[in-house]
Amino acid sequence: MRRSFFVILAALAMAVAMPAAHAYWIWTPQTGTWINPKWAVKDTPQEQFDWAMKFFESKEYKKAAEEFQKLVRYYPQAELAAEAEYYAGKSYECIDEYEQAFNAYQKAIETYPFSKRLDEMMELQYEIGNKFYLGEKVRLWGIPTFPSVFKAIEMYQKVIDNAPYGKFADQALYKMGECYKKAGDFQQARLTFQKLVDEHPESKLAEEANFQVGLCASQASLKPSYDQSETDSALQEIEDFSKRHPESALTGEADKMRESLREKKAQSDYDIAEFYWRLKQYESAAVYYKSIVNTLPDTDISKKAQERLDILEKKKKK
Repeated sequence: MRRSFFVILAALAMAVAMPAAHAYWIWTPQTGTWINPKWAVKDTPQEQFDWAMKFFESKEYKKAAEEFQKLVRYYPQAELAAEAEYYAGKSYECIDEYEQAFNAYQKAIETYPFSKRLDEMMELQYEIGNKFYLGEKVRLWGIPTFPSVFKAIEMYQKVIDNAPYGKFADQALYKMGECYKKAGDFQQARLTFQKLVDEHPESKLAEEANFQVGLCASQASLKPSYDQSETDSALQEIEDFSKRHPESALTGEADKMRESLREKKAQSDYDIAEFYWRLKQYESAAVYYKSIVNTLPDTDISKKAQERLDILEKKKKK
């Protein structure tokens, strides 16, 4: 008790001796620290909200965001906490701090799922994801660095997780697929588009996504390899698309892709056949030449395969 008296006495003496610039600092025996009322939270959630809103309305958005989040930090159970987190996100958006805005909305969605702003915040998150999809730069310590489709993917996934069958789930899935395509990951893009087709068959984007499944399978197959499993899979996807959407405006594009993949498969089979030909393993070579002639007769390489078969047939007769 005696020690507390001297601590308070010393504090008062320091306060008197301090220059005017420091007169706002006050010692609090309860916490044993100095505080500045200018930076302290207000006495009630409403006062704190009104205080933060003054900064928001005067377009001091950084300060507004700090004050709104101060309300959430000190009064997390208050009715105004959800609204404060929403306005923190809006404040960050106004100064182009999109990641922080997205995170503020996410915190509000997770912590206050009954907020009247729930649908609006999910839409705002989707729109922020679109900004990164279109090239918005990731910021480090507030400094724009480089665009990242992976940041967009991360945000779109959150939108989907928040409402798997919500208003923006199918759109977010489609954009995710496009992001994977931009990143050159056609296999993951294909899986993402397929998920849209499977989980949102009534979506306006389902037909286009179905087409993208075949397109991505086609792109994934474009690798220098004798393994044609990806090409076979791509052909199957395109065939499925044509059967599902015979009247689609994309059918012409699907036909071009199918033709290109058939030529690719024929060329690969021909290369394998030629490999066996050079080793003089003619029976093995003939298997691949015949496969081209019988299953891919309309390809450019089919004629060359038939010529090889004719030569082999002559060899047998000798």
